[in-house]
Amino acid sequence: MTARPLRHALVAAALCLGGCWLARRSRGAAAVPAPASEGRGDVRDPDAVRDMLLHVLGHDLREPNASLLAWLALRQTRSQADAALLAQVEGHARRSLRHIDDLNRLLRETRHAYRMRRLAMDTLLDEALDRVWTEAGEAGIRLERPAGRLPRLGGDAAMLAATLEWLLTSAIGAAAPGTAVRTACRGHAGGVALSIVFRPADDAGAAHLARPGPALLCAQRVVARHGGLLVPLQPMHGPAAQAGWYLWLRRRPRP
Repeated sequence: MTARPLRHALVAAALCLGGCWLARRSRGAAAVPAPASEGRGDVRDPDAVRDMLLHVLGHDLREPNASLLAWLALRQTRSQADAALLAQVEGHARRSLRHIDDLNRLLRETRHAYRMRRLAMDTLLDEALDRVWTEAGEAGIRLERPAGRLPRLGGDAAMLAATLEWLLTSAIGAAAPGTAVRTACRGHAGGVALSIVFRPADDAGAAHLARPGPALLCAQRVVARHGGLLVPLQPMHGPAAQAGWYLWLRRRPRP
């Protein structure tokens, strides 16, 4: 499915689910008059409608997969005869949940009001490393931080931190066990250049990270709003196989 039909299908599904949600809410609240001063829930307000649709995408679309995972947890405690099939179903459900979360994060990015401030790259990177440290340890992956003091830059702290965390989490998931995810950072050409490099577990995992998708598109949109660039590194094959990303951010992002 191309990008335009997919976008139209998502909007149609969101409108359908949102209309059902509004209908249920209006029937349940018919006997209770809303306060005259309450204006945030006015369905005539386009911003309120968009926020409601994002809520539908973030909750209602996740519910079938979450219920399926709960059923699998109960099923696995009763029998291991069909463990391989259950593992496949569980993997599919988890991939579906990640895809829904990625779509929701992308849609929320389009509504985010960016707040550009002076930031310390040291703080952003250290906080992102802290959030993924446990996950890396469980996967047998070492995290290597660049030595020395890192450059300062301007940007939205929340969006940049979330983007760094996604890049690190994706690298941990695709890296070969027992290897390292190496992060390098330096000032470069009026901006800050950051690279995240790792040895992939297999060629398919490295190629998957470079494929366009909602998560990568969201990260690239965040970086573009900072006047920067995010590109996947071309996977290298052979004994010294490497994959990762190159990220460049402007020191003083334009409004």
